[in-house]
Amino acid sequence: MPEREKFYSKILLFGEYALMVGSQALSIPYNSLYGSLVFRQQPVQSGFDSNSHLKKYTGYLKKLCDEKKLPNLSISEFKQDIENGLIFESNIPLGYGLGSSGALVAAVYEKYGQDKIPVDSTLSNKELVALKHTFATMESWFHGKSSGLDPLICYLQKAVLVEGSETLKTVELPRLEMQSGSAMFLLDTGTTGETQPLVNYFVEQCEKPDFLQKVNTELVPLNEQCINGYLSGNRETLFSCLEKLSDFTLQYLLPMIPENIIPVWKNGLDNRQYFLKLCGSGGGGMMLGFARDFKAVKKIQELFPLKMVQQF
Repeated sequence: MPEREKFYSKILLFGEYALMVGSQALSIPYNSLYGSLVFRQQPVQSGFDSNSHLKKYTGYLKKLCDEKKLPNLSISEFKQDIENGLIFESNIPLGYGLGSSGALVAAVYEKYGQDKIPVDSTLSNKELVALKHTFATMESWFHGKSSGLDPLICYLQKAVLVEGSETLKTVELPRLEMQSGSAMFLLDTGTTGETQPLVNYFVEQCEKPDFLQKVNTELVPLNEQCINGYLSGNRETLFSCLEKLSDFTLQYLLPMIPENIIPVWKNGLDNRQYFLKLCGSGGGGMMLGFARDFKAVKKIQELFPLKMVQQF
């Protein structure tokens, strides 16, 4: 199988935070944003130096390989390519929850992995879990701790349904009719988000019995109902659950919503034309929106850039 040139970003459609308490999650590739391993033609004048970044990363990977914590990677070849000007050229914004590091990890694994698990076959649950564990180890350099899900999506370039930490399967996305004018879109908050402080906040809140009960009895069922509604192509079920999920987030996960987004978030709940939800951990980056009629929400573009993900 020839090496791929592009590794697409990902969108966690459903499962943010609920995944941490055992709920399902659904993540999909997003092919409007991508990254590629290429050799740069000119030295970096200013800004982010991807080549230097890769040089530090390869040292981390070598240590893991030496400690037998990773399957074999051709570290010597990786190092030589870096010396020859290898960079990861990407239009995936950093700190936006769209898998910028996941795409890099997937690209490195495909190019330098030895005896790697291929993508051109029907993968068993065992193979998917093995890939996820490998990617979690490789991505931990970027985040301190990783689930491995982001690089898995970027590598497979398929939608993955997580039904438990050791239960994964690829799924086909619904073929929804486009006549209704409904749409899924990304809203750019204009700020980056930091995942770890928000995850820490959620964990601390879950130590409170009342909050944990709300999560288990409301958030988890709503999350799974959204997944079922989306995958089954049931528009009415999906929007009904999205409204409740959006409202739950506003009530109980307010620190995850950037302040400049709150009025737009509330407006969607008030007019019921669209509903916003977190896209990953929140705090900045992208928010995910679902509109009953995308034309009716285009006025939001006067305040925040919108990117279409899917019409249905």
